[in-house]
Amino acid sequence: MLACPIDATALTFAGGTALVCERGHSFDRAREGYYNLLVVQHKASRDPGDTKAMVAARRRVLEAGIYAPIATHMTDAAAEFAGARQGSELCIADAGCGDGYYLQQIENRLAGRKRVHLAGLDISKWAVQAAAKRTQGCFWAVATNRHLPFASGRIDLIISMFGFPVWHEFARTQPEGGSVLLVDPAAGHLIELRSIIYPTVNRSDAPALPAAASKAGYRLTDEHRLTFQVALQGSDQISDLLAMTPHGHRAPIAGREALAKLDRLPVTADVVIRRLSLNHR
Repeated sequence: MLACPIDATALTFAGGTALVCERGHSFDRAREGYYNLLVVQHKASRDPGDTKAMVAARRRVLEAGIYAPIATHMTDAAAEFAGARQGSELCIADAGCGDGYYLQQIENRLAGRKRVHLAGLDISKWAVQAAAKRTQGCFWAVATNRHLPFASGRIDLIISMFGFPVWHEFARTQPEGGSVLLVDPAAGHLIELRSIIYPTVNRSDAPALPAAASKAGYRLTDEHRLTFQVALQGSDQISDLLAMTPHGHRAPIAGREALAKLDRLPVTADVVIRRLSLNHR
């Protein structure tokens, strides 16, 4: 299912772990167990994506079960999708996999299902390094959603968690009837945290599906809102939640100082989970 990020020809294993295309481009597996398929011409900076510190903070928050209800919903949705295609080969990709938490949950849920291929991609090498340490049951790669390293029409299900979907590229890699599971923050997401760190807070709904989605051939087939509360315990966990979100870059000094004084913070998780299906026609 893999394609060379340079010339889009098929990638195959050669000499054990190396990936090689028919034109001779070669990609070695890192010692941590992942591949770097983000070629220099596709990089906007030297070290794109989440930093090592952000990845570590997110891993601690996720391992504490803060977002467990979201993971449960996603694994249920993936299992339902797989069940509808019982007996056929199935390829699932997490486009923007972070440290691999969600894809590992899906791997565990589908452990008894044969002929399932799982791939996790992220533009951050630090995220993919962390993901590869979770499990070797998935294919992990540093890559960009703008140039997915997949052959056309091969990915049945794409997962995009708080990510940046590139609809025409998603459509290129999916067959007719392929699906995208999209998770976006809703109006109340982390409202308590945002109310502390910002002077004013905007309650914005989940992003509307852009025209790019429909132009690429996608249609909305299901939408579900998931809202729950969790209690952050200790200043370290509060600090980690801030660090793993975009607010870690945006928060003003006064807001950071106010947050640092807390040792407990109840927060609301509020997300919209949507499923879109591809109809090329």
